[in-house]
Parts: sequence; C-alpha cells; structure tokens
Amino acid sequence: MPNEKLQGFLGLSRKAGKLVFGFDMTAESMQKGTAKLVLLSNDCSERTARNIKRIAEETGTEILILPLSMDEIGYAVAKRAGVLSVCDSGFSKKIKELAQNGEQKA
Repeated sequence: MPNEKLQGFLGLSRKAGKLVFGFDMTAESMQKGTAKLVLLSNDCSERTARNIKRIAEETGTEILILPLSMDEIGYAVAKRAGVLSVCDSGFSKKIKELAQNGEQKA
C-alpha cells in the first residue's frame, strides 16, 4: 500500500530531524527559508490550510496535501499534526514521489 511507504518515510524524516510540526513552527520555517515542502493532512481545518497557503505564496514554498489524516500522520511520526514542513530537499522529493498516487496539489 503506498500510504504505508509514505508513513514509513515520514517516520524516517522525523528521526533524521528534518520535519517541523505545527502551524507556528512551519510558518517560521517558511519565513526563514528552511522549509523545502509544506505538508497538510487531508483533514486539516480550512482556516489553517488557508493561512498556510497565504504564507506559502508569500515565501514561494510548495504545499502538498497528503493522502493521510492527522491520526495517520501521528501514527507515522509519533506526534499528531495537520501541518508539517520538510527541511531537506532530498526528503521532500521522495515524499512528493510517494504521495503522488493520492496527492492533490494545493
């Protein structure tokens, strides 16, 4: 199942210290320019998604809506979150690849 591979890779990214969790930390990483990719859960609130998209447009950061819920992300990375940022270009490329089947561009 592609979601299991994606969840496994998210866990690997977390262990490598390349994931940032939550709205405030993600917004900060985008403004500092360290975020290579912003990830939203498929059940993230519309208000949160709208605010993250606004910041992403200002900073030129790419957003990806994952085919995973907050609970599924929480299972993968041991922390329930609807907004994450990937701070490594290699990890972000692989996450985009793995999410391609169920992904929607924001």
